[in-house]
Amino acid sequence: MGINIGMLIWKEMKIKSISREELASAIGITKHRVGTLLKSASIDTDILKRISIKLGVNFFEYYRKDEDLSRFEIDLVVQNHQELNQLKELIKEKNRLLELCDETIKSQKKIILSLENLRKS
Repeated sequence: MGINIGMLIWKEMKIKSISREELASAIGITKHRVGTLLKSASIDTDILKRISIKLGVNFFEYYRKDEDLSRFEIDLVVQNHQELNQLKELIKEKNRLLELCDETIKSQKKIILSLENLRKS
């Protein structure tokens, strides 16, 4: 089911007793354009942001709750989780390599110390 953003804005305007003229003036568009938007199922995001601010309602949340976008959001969460797990595995591998480097350095220091001791004797 799609979102009829114009209807949602109209309902909020009625609740807050805001006229088309008042909204038009507040968001910098014409009264006629407001009328067109109220009949519209879609809207420019910049205008929607200005309307949200004027009416004190985050109309973007309606899109966030939309079924198709919810699936998209879930897919993003799954993808992020997979990427996070990959990064964790990379960090484990890097840490293992760092430990090997530290062990190699310690071994090399012992060898150098032994060689220096042999040279002194």
